[in-house]
Amino acid sequence: MTLIESLQSLPDYRRSRGQRFPLMALLLITILAMMSGKYQYREISRFAKNNQDYLLKRLGLKCSFMPSHVTIRAMMQRLDFEQLQERFHSWAKSYVDIGEQDWLCIDGKAVKSTVSDYSSSYQNFLSLVSVFPQRMEQVIHVEKLENKKTGEAQVVEELLAKLDLQDTIITMDALHCKKNARSHPGEQ
Repeated sequence: MTLIESLQSLPDYRRSRGQRFPLMALLLITILAMMSGKYQYREISRFAKNNQDYLLKRLGLKCSFMPSHVTIRAMMQRLDFEQLQERFHSWAKSYVDIGEQDWLCIDGKAVKSTVSDYSSSYQNFLSLVSVFPQRMEQVIHVEKLENKKTGEAQVVEELLAKLDLQDTIITMDALHCKKNARSHPGEQ
């Protein structure tokens, strides 16, 4: 399955009236822009406009213009991240082979400018927990974490259960060294 096929399988939450771009095209443009170091809505829109001829041709779009930053922002805000993540990981899994004795690094990082409840004593912010095999030198899995809803340790345990790893060395922060921690996700 290609990335395009995987993105096409996402349900389109938008009303059909007024749609100028397929959801897959908006997502692919956003992914390509982010791979080029463009992370803000206006930068993504500029990336699309700068590569308009190529993108229109390769994506088979019938319109003669690219999405504005407003369109990209609306799509990103309403997108179901979990469904996108599931489709992306199912696509990426076909290219990743975690073998015996691979070293995996797992770490959580806070995402800039995601703080809510900034005036309270316990702020809520978004973090991403990533799995990084040292041999491949690329992130193979990411989980979203809101610190008010759950903790990094719990997300890491769920992540390890999803990956179903055998004979793999895992490095993590000292946060995960606790007396009642499981030595393997399947153990009780």
